[in-house]
Amino acid sequence: MKWSSSMNIQKVRESIPLTEEMVYLNVANHCPPSRPVQDAIRDFLTDWDRLVRNGDRRVEEACRSFGELINASADEVACQPNTSGGLTMVAETVDLKRGMNVVVNDLENPANVYPWIAQRRRGVEVRIVRGVGGAVRVDDLEKAVDDETGVLAISHVQWLTGARTDLGELAGIAHDHGALLVVDGIQSAGSLAVDVKRDDVDFFACGSYKWLMGPSGAGFLYVRDDLIDSLRPEFFGYRAVEEHSLEEPKLKDTAKKMELGEPSYLSFVGTKAGIDMLIKLRPEAIEKRVLKLARLLFEGLVGLGVDIVSPTEEELRSGIVTFKTGDTERIYRSLTESGFVVSLRTVEIRISPNFYNTEDEVEKLLDHLEVLLR
Repeated sequence: MKWSSSMNIQKVRESIPLTEEMVYLNVANHCPPSRPVQDAIRDFLTDWDRLVRNGDRRVEEACRSFGELINASADEVACQPNTSGGLTMVAETVDLKRGMNVVVNDLENPANVYPWIAQRRRGVEVRIVRGVGGAVRVDDLEKAVDDETGVLAISHVQWLTGARTDLGELAGIAHDHGALLVVDGIQSAGSLAVDVKRDDVDFFACGSYKWLMGPSGAGFLYVRDDLIDSLRPEFFGYRAVEEHSLEEPKLKDTAKKMELGEPSYLSFVGTKAGIDMLIKLRPEAIEKRVLKLARLLFEGLVGLGVDIVSPTEEELRSGIVTFKTGDTERIYRSLTESGFVVSLRTVEIRISPNFYNTEDEVEKLLDHLEVLLR
């Protein structure tokens, strides 16, 4: 399918068949399949039948597209199996020593907590900052960072509350103390206009199957170019090696030194198609639309009087809006039975509209909730 640089919502929806069957508001969990992604995977399978699949080249092309999406060079992007793999690779590679500390927070997805907790075996302290009002506050993070901090790890957008972080501000805090800023970007890349250079990010890990519009099984790790030479991965695979040796293999001089073994080629081929769609639609336009739909949803939920878990400040909001009621599970079941696809997270309902959703779909959801809450 040909894509123009303008956002024609009807044309976009025609490329995502699921929008004809249900109101899909759950991209923070998993994206719906689009025809460009399906077509790319089918074409790759056809090439595979002809034994000309060129998988490694296709992975490099996907990494290049991801780099373009976040304003990074191809040499700064390594392929990974998922977000967790990228974050774990960083945690096991950066030079953390006994007596140092890592700063995380209690709103993080476990993917950005477990790799740092594992560093306690090195004698590294893990400092956990508590979130307030659905967001972790910059002032609280700043108080936790000192000259012994090796890493400040945070999600650009929090997976449950949707709280958006000012990465540039946090990079300044971390770098003032000689620490590294490590970002879980799976809930932001593809929904917000990410610029790792503008925000001076050190590491940015992201998976394929949410806002990047790809299938599961692909991930990317951005490594800031001036850090690459100093990195000595604790573990690596054949894809990281430039010159083989049984004594001391020579690693590549790019972010690829953080790679392991053969990736899921089908996943990267499909994800490239998803990312290319986002690039052509323009990340700035996507962000504007996602935030507009989320604002409409947020204001409607306020009017309904539900307990909103997401932060109230507009500058902290993203494409994720989460709320709860006195009978959340019943409401979730009713929404599901009525054709709305959302997420139930413990006692909260998480809603995540994307650029292909319409204002009418948001209003339809709000009208349904109004009836349920009577």
